[in-house]
Amino acid sequence: MTGNPDAARQGTTPVDASAGQPATELPSAVVAAWRRVLGEAHVLTAPEDRATAGQCTFPAPLPQAVLCPADAGQTRDCLRIAHRHGVRVHPVSTGRNWGYGSGCPPDERTVVLRLARLDRILGHDEQLGLVTVEPGVTFGQLAEALGQRSSQLLPPSTGAGPSTSVLANALQRGLGRGPYQDMASHLRRLEVVRPDGSRLSTGPGPGPGLTGLFLQGGPGVVVAAELWLHPRPRVTRSVVFRVPDGRLLPGVVDAARRLLQRAPGGVAVSLWNRARLAAQLLPAPRSRLPEHLDGPWTGHAELWADDPRMLDLIYESVLRAFAPYADHWDTDDVTGSVAAPGAPGLPEGAARHDGAPGLASAYRHKPGGPLYVPAGRERDPDRDRCGVLWFTPQLPMSGARTDAVLRLVERIMTDRGMEPCLALRLGARDLRCVTGLFWDRDEPGADARALECRRELVRRCARIGVHPHRPVIGDDLGDAGNAGSRLLLDQVASALDPRGVLRARPRRGAGR
Repeated sequence: MTGNPDAARQGTTPVDASAGQPATELPSAVVAAWRRVLGEAHVLTAPEDRATAGQCTFPAPLPQAVLCPADAGQTRDCLRIAHRHGVRVHPVSTGRNWGYGSGCPPDERTVVLRLARLDRILGHDEQLGLVTVEPGVTFGQLAEALGQRSSQLLPPSTGAGPSTSVLANALQRGLGRGPYQDMASHLRRLEVVRPDGSRLSTGPGPGPGLTGLFLQGGPGVVVAAELWLHPRPRVTRSVVFRVPDGRLLPGVVDAARRLLQRAPGGVAVSLWNRARLAAQLLPAPRSRLPEHLDGPWTGHAELWADDPRMLDLIYESVLRAFAPYADHWDTDDVTGSVAAPGAPGLPEGAARHDGAPGLASAYRHKPGGPLYVPAGRERDPDRDRCGVLWFTPQLPMSGARTDAVLRLVERIMTDRGMEPCLALRLGARDLRCVTGLFWDRDEPGADARALECRRELVRRCARIGVHPHRPVIGDDLGDAGNAGSRLLLDQVASALDPRGVLRARPRRGAGR
C-alpha cells in the first residue's frame, strides 16, 4: 500500500510482480484519475509493461506503473494527483540513462513518469545562440532540426548516442564532446512543475540562482529547458597521443592542467587507459589494439577555432604540453564535430568514428562485442542484457591525487574480478574519472559481483573524501559534501515537496 492513510479505505488495482520482486498495489482511485487525464493507453500497469519499463543494465526495481503524459499540462495534472494521494513519482525522459539506472525508479513503491512524449523544440534564437527543448528531445533530433534551419550553432553530442535526451543529460551533469564538456553549465533557464502542480521558472535575474536546485533529482519536474549553444567552429582537429609508461600519468595530468588554464582557445583533453579504449574501439574482448594505441594510457585532444592560424597555435600548445610524455602522435582534421579517440589501422569492425562510442563499451563482454548487434539495428544495452555500471568521481586536477585514487580504484576492481576501464575527462581545475564496470548479465553470478564491486568503490573512496559526481539510482550519498549544505537542501526540498512525492523524506536530524 502507499503511505496515504486513506488508501486502506479505497479499492486497489493489483500490480503483479516480476523478476522475483514482491507484488505492490496502487489505489484504484489514483489509477482511475490518471487514466481520465492521460487516457487508458498511457497509464501502464500490466506486468509486461512494468517489466519492459524495468529493463536496466543491472538489477533494479520495477515501477508500480508508468505514466506517459503528452505535454506540460498533463504532467502537472499527474503530479497533482500523486501529491493528493501521497504516491511517489520518479520522472524520466527517454529512459536511456544507461549505466546509471536507465528508466527505472529508485525503489519499487514508485510510479515512473516518462516524459518522452514531450518532444518539442519550443524555441530557437540563432542570434543569442539559445534553444528551448522539452525532455523528450534527443541529441539526434536537435541536430537534425538545426541542420534543417541551416543554423550555424553547433549541436551538442555525447558518447551515448543520438537517441538520448538533451535535457536529461544536462540535468544529470552529463559529459558532452568538444565545447560541451559540462552539459549542466549550458542550462540558462528551467521550466519546472512542483509536486503540487504549481509552476516556476528559473533563470537570469536578481538573487540566488535556482537552476542548481533541480539538478540530479530536485523537488520538481523539469518540463522545458533553455540552453545556450556554441557557434559551429570553422576548423577542428583531433589529436591522439600514446603515453608509453603508466608512471607518466601524474605528469600528464599536471601538464593538462597548465595547458587548460592557459590555452589560447578551444581545447578539451581526455585520457583513456588500455582497457577502456579497447572496450570502446574493438569488435571483441580478445582483439588487440594496434601498437601505436596499445600504451597504458592514450590521450585525446579535441581542438576547435574559427581561424586556421588560431587552430595551429592551439595545436602547438598541445604538442608542447604533452611532448615530454608521449611517444606517438596521430592528428586528423575533422569537420562537423570531433570524433571519439581512435587512429588509422584499427582491426576490422572497430568503429573509429562511432556515433555512440559509449554504447560500444556496453557490449564489451557480449559475444562478438560491439558487433553483437547486427548492422542497421539500434543498440540497446537494456534490451540486450549488457551489464553496465558507472562510478564517476570528481577529483582536483592534481597528478599525485589522481594517481593515488586510480590505484585504489584499480585494486578494488581487480580484486573482485572486474576489468578497470578508466577514462579521465580533464578540466582546468577538476577532472572526472569515468570508471566503467562492464559484464554480460547472462553470466551466472556476474550481476552480484558487479554490484558488490561498485558498492565497495563508493564506500572505500568515500573514506578519502571522493564521491560520485553523477549518482546511480539507489545511491546513498548522504555523507557527501558539507553537512550544513545537506541540511539546507533537505529543508528546501521538504518545503517544496512536503509529501515526498519526488524524493524519499529525509531522516529527521540526519541532514541528508
